[in-house]
Amino acid sequence: MRKPFNISFLLIFWVNAAFGQGLVDSLRQAIANAPDDTSKVWLIRDLYKIFYNENEPEKMIEMAELGLDLSRQLDYAKGIDYMIYYQATALDIAGRGNEAIPLYEAGLALAQKTDNHSSAADYHINLGVAHFHHGDVEEALFHYLHAHDIYVKLNEKEKLAKVLNNVAIIYRSQNKFDRAEEIYKEAFQIKKEMDDSLGMAVSLQNLGAVLNMLEKPSLAIESMEGAIALYRNLGDEAGVASCYTTLGKIYLDNGRLSEGKSAYEQAWRFFEGHPDVNFSASTMHGLGRAAYLANKFGEAEKYLYKSLGIAREFGQKDIRLAVLNDLGEVLEKQGKHADALDVLRKAYALRDSLTEEKRLSLLEEMQARFDVRQKEADLKISQLELEQRTRQRDLFILGAAGLALLAFFVFFSFNARMKANKKIAGHKAEIQRQRIQQLEQDKKLGALKAMFEGQEKERLRIANDLHDGLGGLLTSIKSHFNALHGASEKNQLIAKTNELIDTACGEVRRVSHNMMPRALAMSGLKGALEDLAQDIRQQNIHCELETIGLEENMPRAQSAMIYRIIQELTNNVLKHAGAKNLLLQLMLKNNQLRILVEDDGDGFGVEDAFNKKGLGLSSVVSRVEFLHGKIDWDSVKGEGTTVNILIPIG
Repeated sequence: MRKPFNISFLLIFWVNAAFGQGLVDSLRQAIANAPDDTSKVWLIRDLYKIFYNENEPEKMIEMAELGLDLSRQLDYAKGIDYMIYYQATALDIAGRGNEAIPLYEAGLALAQKTDNHSSAADYHINLGVAHFHHGDVEEALFHYLHAHDIYVKLNEKEKLAKVLNNVAIIYRSQNKFDRAEEIYKEAFQIKKEMDDSLGMAVSLQNLGAVLNMLEKPSLAIESMEGAIALYRNLGDEAGVASCYTTLGKIYLDNGRLSEGKSAYEQAWRFFEGHPDVNFSASTMHGLGRAAYLANKFGEAEKYLYKSLGIAREFGQKDIRLAVLNDLGEVLEKQGKHADALDVLRKAYALRDSLTEEKRLSLLEEMQARFDVRQKEADLKISQLELEQRTRQRDLFILGAAGLALLAFFVFFSFNARMKANKKIAGHKAEIQRQRIQQLEQDKKLGALKAMFEGQEKERLRIANDLHDGLGGLLTSIKSHFNALHGASEKNQLIAKTNELIDTACGEVRRVSHNMMPRALAMSGLKGALEDLAQDIRQQNIHCELETIGLEENMPRAQSAMIYRIIQELTNNVLKHAGAKNLLLQLMLKNNQLRILVEDDGDGFGVEDAFNKKGLGLSSVVSRVEFLHGKIDWDSVKGEGTTVNILIPIG
């Protein structure tokens, strides 16, 4: 890698700019004249930033691709990281979010490889936003939660508050308004600790909307008024107007028509002169709703048509669909049946269009992923061609140098061939070693499979024997024993013995359940986990269970194995952690099961625990490996333990 070009070159560049040559042209000239080194990468970055400020996404993409190609040729990791992020951002701004997702994923992989945790969290955020815009809320939530964990560890409070807002938006989209309320309150508290008035205003505004959904109108209005006061102190008129739009909806939803209309009118006084993509159409739509609820159908029609035009101008199909539905009702109330029918037809057509667009966006995303990989392959091919041409040029120069150099070249070629043959032989030996290793691994997996299957069969047999054999026998003993109960001086002894028999029956049922839960056979993995969570709660630990997608069919053998993994992890928490709270989260999507087990207990040294070779952890690792899964342990003494597991299903 060459060193950066000297300061005199930079002085010439700035002198040219100062004497009237445009900064963009000066930067382009500097880039053209600069050697292919890291300094050129940073010049390209400076030009990218200029195009970013001027909102020229196509030129941003051009610069990012140029910088990425050069960084890869130089094997400049920092430049590759920056340029991948810049190119993905530019594609997002250009409305080509499908192409941005694979780039964000590539950037995330690079950040994880280099242990750049802050960068990895930023990539998780961008992936979450991209997936959310594509309607994939589960994938978005997955990335947001990863970013959240990283920001907590890095103590980056500002970014933590932002990702909390994003998580709350996910819960709002899933109608989990109580969870959204908790998260917005947490975000507000962080912003308050940072004395961030703008962040506090945003959190209160979002919280007000959620409180309205939870049918807490007084709290919702109080929250919105708090946000308005903060925005006013900051001189943020747009923020005040946006709050009045939300406040208008709260009033209308709770039957306060005059106050709702007044709030919408106050918002429109600002947005009429300052069009806003997020609020202009919604505000006019709200005025239409207020007029409709007041039975002023002609006025409502006027407002709704105006809202429709604004939404069309901004390309807001979702708002257009909502306005068309309301407009159809308004026209119907006025007896304009033909117009109402026409509007409803447009609404149905728009709904179908939105559905088709979502389908096409998924196809485009797949195509974008392929294109990115293809470009990477083409770049490698181009590099190989360049290397081949360089070798041909070197051969020509050597040939022209004369017979003396030819002899040296023959010797060099022979030596190189010998090294190549040794290298090939080494490769063959390595391949053979890997084959042997794979056979040994397959053999171990086969043995593990036989062992696990044998264990499950033995558990089932013992459970049945306990439940049907010993359990039935104890029940018969209790029945006969009760028949002996009479009026005698030994009644107290009989009562105590009766109590001990009850205890024995309960213990048999408990052991039988642990050996093979009946819920696993009758209700599947989800039902068995719900029983497990209930058992944990009875031991004075708050256990929260979240399952997504487990309603899908899952092979019974895998279900049993996964249950054993979670059962072993929770047993460790109950026995050793001293925890007060336990979270069990399972998400099944695209034949991938993500498992999260998190507690707030004492934590432990992971490396020390494995060195002791305890049967509990070894059992968990063995079962995960058998299922071809991956497991990640994260535990800090005094701060709790988090276990992340990813298992392919099918």
